[in-house]
Amino acid sequence: MRKTVFIRPMKPWRRLRAGAAILAGRLTSRLLRLLGRSATALPGKLALTLSPGLLADLTAGRQVILVTGTNGKTTTVRMLCQILEDQGRAVITNPSGANLDSGLTTTLLSHVPLLRELDKKQACSLVFEIDEAFFGKLAASIKPEICLVTNFFRDQLDRFGELQHTRDLIAKGLRESQAQAVLCADDSLCASLGRESRLAVYFGMDAGQLRQNQGQGGGESPFCVFCGGRYQYSGISYGHLGLFRCPGCGFERPQPDLSFEALALTERSVQARFTCCGQTSETTIPVPGLHNAYNAAGALLAAVRAGVPLSDAAVSLTRTQAAFGRMERFEADGKDVCLILVKNPVGMERALDFVARAGDVGAVMMLLNANDPDGRDVSWIWDARFEEALPAGPVGVSGVRSADLALRLHYAGKIADELWVDTDHLALFDRCLNHCPQGRCLYILPNYTAMLALRADLAPRYQLREIWR
Repeated sequence: MRKTVFIRPMKPWRRLRAGAAILAGRLTSRLLRLLGRSATALPGKLALTLSPGLLADLTAGRQVILVTGTNGKTTTVRMLCQILEDQGRAVITNPSGANLDSGLTTTLLSHVPLLRELDKKQACSLVFEIDEAFFGKLAASIKPEICLVTNFFRDQLDRFGELQHTRDLIAKGLRESQAQAVLCADDSLCASLGRESRLAVYFGMDAGQLRQNQGQGGGESPFCVFCGGRYQYSGISYGHLGLFRCPGCGFERPQPDLSFEALALTERSVQARFTCCGQTSETTIPVPGLHNAYNAAGALLAAVRAGVPLSDAAVSLTRTQAAFGRMERFEADGKDVCLILVKNPVGMERALDFVARAGDVGAVMMLLNANDPDGRDVSWIWDARFEEALPAGPVGVSGVRSADLALRLHYAGKIADELWVDTDHLALFDRCLNHCPQGRCLYILPNYTAMLALRADLAPRYQLREIWR
């Protein structure tokens, strides 16, 4: 068993400063909670100001698993935590999705008593979702044992720029941390990171299930990272995920160490078969969508690398609950409400495709903000193919940039009478819910801060759990 220490050995003055930072951060967190605030980042930000090396001190000597990438981080972390907890392991994570250094530090500050107790008895696993840019900055100091990279899609262009830059940020973290890398084989950018890790393993969809495709493809990532040649595809899952090969240098989709088959997709679950190391397990995951089958595959492979048997890990997936705002369902006045976070073109297309296939659609509502956590640039909505799965009937539109979204929907084919535009998201929610028939579902597609704002207003009405739990 790995030996753990509460705070790594340090000079007395540094230990004193770390102790003061912990105390200040915990008091700030308690005060904010008393005021009804979520307290997911500010306590950690204050503590790091007082003691810049505190995050590295609190993670030293512990098993750290980091999950990064564009889409699916929060859900993948939740799945992996469920697996590890079912194995009797103590797990600390950041369920609120606050994934910068301040958010990770805030999480650890809230668990200081538990860490002290665990250091006397057993090691614990720290499983953190981490922002793509901060992964490159923090991975070397946090010293993760395993790093899971979900995928790469264009997101927050005003912050990250193009995909190659995001990929290079994560590559830097992998090189400097020398952690095991768990990578998506079907994503050419993600798979290319295998050359940056001392040990890389891959997950992906069974080749026989990929849609046949002959010729060029690649969507958002059409060119080879290593030689610039254009990829040829013989099969596609969605976006640029699939069976790719560069005819120039020969770089191609690696053989997955863990593959999956999506056996059944419904509006409430995914039934999938997973194969790894000659073993096969079939399970039903109560978090729907093909993209969540990918998330489950990544979580399973990370768990296997952490020493969990595949069969045990697959059973744990049946107990996974959706993270807040990520396919989260709750009942409202005899109807269902489903929140599906969307934040980039591929995410929007996956959500629209999911809603189009759902058999219980009663109404649809979309929200678009442009705050710092969302990215100020909302031009990405013009890259999403709304035309291919435009919801029938009226669509509620709200958010700071509701006019932009309504215009995009109009060009996609929505007539003015079917665009219910209202900057008061709660009033629009009530209108859409009233329009939704009994026994059906109101599907809501918001981006990040729009989802947080709406959910905060709905939480007391429908007794939704706090986002930090």
